[in-house]
Amino acid sequence: MSRIHILDPLVADQIAAGEVVERPASVVKELVENSLDAMATHIDVQIEDGGRQLIAVQDDGLGMDGEDLVLSVRRHATSKIEVLEDLTRSMTLGFRGEALAAISAVSRTHLFSRLRDQAYGFHLVVDGGQIGELVPTPMAEGTLIRVEELFFNVPARLKALKSAHAELGAIQQLLQHYAIGYADVAITLRDGEKILWHTLGNGQVPDVILQLFGSEIADSLLPVQYEQEGLIIQGFVCPAIKNRGTRQGQSLYINRRWVNNWVLRNAIEEAFRPHLPDRRYPYFWLFITVDGSEVDPNAHPTKSEVRLDHERFIAGKLYHAVQASLAANSPSEPLSVASVSIEKPAQLYVSWQDSESSMPSWNWSPDTGPGAVPVLHDEYKALIPLAQWQAKYIIAQGPLGLYLIDQHAAHERVYYEQFRRQGQEILVAQPLLIPYTYTCLPGEWAKWREYRDMFFEMGFDITEVGGTTLMVRAIPQGLMNSSSDSGGIIRTVLESLTDGEHHHDHPIFWTQETRYALAACKAAIKAYRVLTIDEMQALLDMMATVDDPRGCPHGRPTTLHLTLEEVDRRFGRKG
Repeated sequence: MSRIHILDPLVADQIAAGEVVERPASVVKELVENSLDAMATHIDVQIEDGGRQLIAVQDDGLGMDGEDLVLSVRRHATSKIEVLEDLTRSMTLGFRGEALAAISAVSRTHLFSRLRDQAYGFHLVVDGGQIGELVPTPMAEGTLIRVEELFFNVPARLKALKSAHAELGAIQQLLQHYAIGYADVAITLRDGEKILWHTLGNGQVPDVILQLFGSEIADSLLPVQYEQEGLIIQGFVCPAIKNRGTRQGQSLYINRRWVNNWVLRNAIEEAFRPHLPDRRYPYFWLFITVDGSEVDPNAHPTKSEVRLDHERFIAGKLYHAVQASLAANSPSEPLSVASVSIEKPAQLYVSWQDSESSMPSWNWSPDTGPGAVPVLHDEYKALIPLAQWQAKYIIAQGPLGLYLIDQHAAHERVYYEQFRRQGQEILVAQPLLIPYTYTCLPGEWAKWREYRDMFFEMGFDITEVGGTTLMVRAIPQGLMNSSSDSGGIIRTVLESLTDGEHHHDHPIFWTQETRYALAACKAAIKAYRVLTIDEMQALLDMMATVDDPRGCPHGRPTTLHLTLEEVDRRFGRKG
């Protein structure tokens, strides 16, 4: 008797589902791509319990008759290709004919569809891969697919899902790529009955970016345009000063297909490199159009990656197109070199003023009273600033050699120790004169919903005002002197909860010390803030008063020290 046998179709379908259906966002991806391929102009996506209980996608596309509806849930049944050569010519998002079969194998799926100009539609139920009876039903033109109780028959996969907020965040991040890539399609996302966002479908990419990322990003868009040798590159980037601690503000499309391509993405980020702080990422939404025969979309189970002919050539053109846009629209950062001032101000702090200027004003206040902090490190007190390099580092000299000081890390250390001395006072809510609205990115919204109680504990007063927009009415007292607006403060906290530079593990384990560190990071001056020589000197003086000036609260060094002996050695001198 043979030990090898043909798998039962239900088992085979569940195995196939393991590749196609990784999580609720995978289901949304396949269903939305089907709607786009059906030439829908309106797509409505409804999610319940992060997609565990319900994923419903409704469109006004071409629809299907009863015969096609039954075939659509069978493996390898598709209307998009017929012969092998069609793979090289296919411009549709889907083509394998396995998505609906895989989805319905691990869920209870209801499919409704009606052809355009047909009097009625059809309803089909597939329960864990078991196809039910086809029933005529009255409905609007188009297709509605309801995926209920995802992974009900695969307990291990169900347990592996993240929280409802995290799964919803993944769905939001996914849908934003399609909303931007198909700006001519109106897409609505609902969490239960609440509309999180809705795009207009007017074909204007900037309008979609405005809806998803807010006016701060939309108002700073720079166009990118290149066309030559059968290659078209177009879209938008933001100036380097608009950056994030994650890559959530990036979308790359090849022939309107959203893809992940490390080579092309690195080329884009490299164009920003001279102006971008370390571990910060630019915003971009770029569309590449090439001959379809140069693209192989069948290179990945979820079609998120493609093989591309002449990839290095395209990467080079992409780099130069982005670089040209930045050069034409963004002024270069000035290098501040000034003469040394004899007078040394003793304290420096930042205050935000509501004015036309986007930069904070600096005020000086001598700290010479009875409560003045004593000098603890004569080495820093003796430093004399020479210049500011790349608007990020202070070059200073002292009796022990040459010093390179990270202005943000140094100021962060000063604020951190100041906040520690003030204690709980910095977490007292301070009402804003004018409340501030902030539109969350998809991942940020999920984190906000999951950890909003923590924001109130930290001294924020924030309310939801519709969609993914927050109204900030009060911020912690310790951040009132921050060099950034309230929206920037919210962004920093949310980034720290996702994949930002200053991640502190699960927030429920945060200590008071880490809250002080987060507040100090937001309040401190940032890279690319041009300083006067007096401001540099004041910062050095304050470094002499802190307990440990060697590193910021997050562990990054504040100072690099080069002795005269080291310089002589490197130049081959003996003294």
